[in-house]
Amino acid sequence: MLINNEFNEEKIQSPLQYIWALFKKNNFAVFAMWVSILLVVIVLLADVIVLHSPFVQYPEHLLLPPYWIEGGTTEHIFGTDDLGRDALARLIKGFQYTFGGALLITCLISLIGAVIGATAALTKGIKASILHHLLDALLTIPTLLIALILIVLFGTSYQNCLIAVSLSLLPQFVRGIYLAIVSQLSKQHIIALRLDGATNIRLLRFGIFPNILEPLVTLINQIFTMAILEIATLGFLGFGTQSPDIELGRLIADNIELSFLSPWLIILPGLLIFLTIMIVNIFTEGLRHAIIQGED
Repeated sequence: MLINNEFNEEKIQSPLQYIWALFKKNNFAVFAMWVSILLVVIVLLADVIVLHSPFVQYPEHLLLPPYWIEGGTTEHIFGTDDLGRDALARLIKGFQYTFGGALLITCLISLIGAVIGATAALTKGIKASILHHLLDALLTIPTLLIALILIVLFGTSYQNCLIAVSLSLLPQFVRGIYLAIVSQLSKQHIIALRLDGATNIRLLRFGIFPNILEPLVTLINQIFTMAILEIATLGFLGFGTQSPDIELGRLIADNIELSFLSPWLIILPGLLIFLTIMIVNIFTEGLRHAIIQGED
């Protein structure tokens, strides 16, 4: 029951309040949520919080190690690269492009994909059949290959990289939403809403979407993770962010020749990508379990 007995009072909780109450019991997931919020704040304020410009060169401080290694200084906490640019400032700037781009892609795909998926699930006839076969055909092609083909057609730039990654991941989200909605259409409460004369909009709002939160969270997490990896991969291959702009994948590629002299210039961006994906996955997995428990 959705009952809160605090202060010996009975209070009916809404489904979202009940899910939040269950989610708060998972300390790891709550910690991951706050870290995820902090990462978003860093992306929004990246140009303000850095102590040095990521593009200014300090010729007297070439290839400085991080401050905890002998020879490092607190002036450049993560050291400098071969041109004397501050590694921490470049790391934060690169994270802004990678994480911010993935966040933007996820929001756009979630909105557009939900509309297309819902339309496909509630549409019958030749139009629905063509859309289903087209999505099945696109899903047989690896998303990274689709992104590479599109970026070659559009041209290499950060904006075109985001467009290419968005178009490559959109079919997966559409298909996932479509299957989730179709699985609900045969449920008794949906049939009752239809018999009551509910429109498709009302059907989706009150009958379907509240009951597919768990697969929806899983889909969003999957799209976000793949977006980060594809943006970084395209940047590493030289198809994404172009100089002087930087992105975590491009940062690794630019410093690959310094792997023996300054391995931290490669390790830190790769570690940041790994930790970001892990933190977001812990948060969404905790949220998913809370939703499942709430539905039980």
